[in-house]
Amino acid sequence: FRSSRRCGTSETRMGVRAVLVTLVVTLVGLWLGQDGSVWAQQAVGQPQTFTATARVVEVLEEGVTTVGPVTQPYQRLLVELTSGPEKGQRVEVSVGVRDLNTAGQRFAPGDRLFLTVSTGPDGSRAYTILDRDRSTPLAVLAVLFAGAIVALGRWKGVRALLGLAFTFVVLIWVLVPLILRGYPPVPVAIAVSFVVFVVTLTVTHGVGRMVLAAMAGTSLSLILTGLLAALFVAAAGLTGLADEEASFLQVVLGERAVSPRGLLLAGMLVGALGVLDDITVSQSSLVFELRRANPSLTGWELFAAGVRVGRDHIAATVNTLVLAYAGAALPLLLLFSQLEEPLLWILNREIVAQEVVQTLVGSLGLIAAVPLTTGFAAWLAVRTPVTALEPSPHHHGHVH
Repeated sequence: FRSSRRCGTSETRMGVRAVLVTLVVTLVGLWLGQDGSVWAQQAVGQPQTFTATARVVEVLEEGVTTVGPVTQPYQRLLVELTSGPEKGQRVEVSVGVRDLNTAGQRFAPGDRLFLTVSTGPDGSRAYTILDRDRSTPLAVLAVLFAGAIVALGRWKGVRALLGLAFTFVVLIWVLVPLILRGYPPVPVAIAVSFVVFVVTLTVTHGVGRMVLAAMAGTSLSLILTGLLAALFVAAAGLTGLADEEASFLQVVLGERAVSPRGLLLAGMLVGALGVLDDITVSQSSLVFELRRANPSLTGWELFAAGVRVGRDHIAATVNTLVLAYAGAALPLLLLFSQLEEPLLWILNREIVAQEVVQTLVGSLGLIAAVPLTTGFAAWLAVRTPVTALEPSPHHHGHVH
């Protein structure tokens, strides 16, 4: 009972320290990016634009329109603004072929929307539907997610959520503003990635040799992934402009345009990090658990046993990575299947080749993470007294 109480007290203290560390680093991140927020910036001299919420009051007209081979519904709606300076005012808006976000959607009375309200030079107002207001179901899902994490992980679940919040803050208020200020995307992504995994691993799992081995494995694997990505992006002649979003961004930024190839590489690094920390923490935790269970194992035996288990883990993770990319690109795969082109031609298209390079480079980074992390962990584990080893705190399944 006393041992259990001491463990609970230690866990509580570690949780409190983790909360304080996360709060401090999050505040620093906000301060660093406070001048770079781009979400509400408006160019001087341009028409004033703001976003407001609204509720559909009545469907005034609806039907089907055909433009070329495309047939889709259109509607004319009477909506009531529920926020902003015009709250309570009723206006008409239309949904049709010119609406990119709402194309093909049908709205009914009571539906909630986001509108863009623009003021022209003559003072006239234009109202455009941005999209449905999905805040309620998203909020409910987020509460269920956070509740499940805390219910299962308790203090560790709380620390994992803090790590997730920190990651979000750093990506939105540090990574994005720094890139938009003109800093090279790749060095910024590398620096941000290192900060993210060091803080999240420390907050979630505490400080110790197990975490140190995971950090070392993640660092080397991330560097290797970056080098491979740069090499094969250049070798394949990828421009980074295959996505419509990347091309549109260059138009929006104008003279402040960011290197599209640099953005592509930065995205690969950030994406790889999301899976790398899972592999590295799992491998490091496994080695230290083996050391605790059987102190007679040598460093080489720990390494060999860890790699054997890592093979199964890496096989499942790589398959998951491929399926994730395939699922995200499923509409694209269906589209290309209708072109009646040879498979080699389809793979040669930049938008497909970009996904292939990203998947294979990320997988190579994951494969390298297993022996690298296992080697660091085995080297540290045999130099750790058995009495200093505690049951592994790692639980598979990460949220950061």
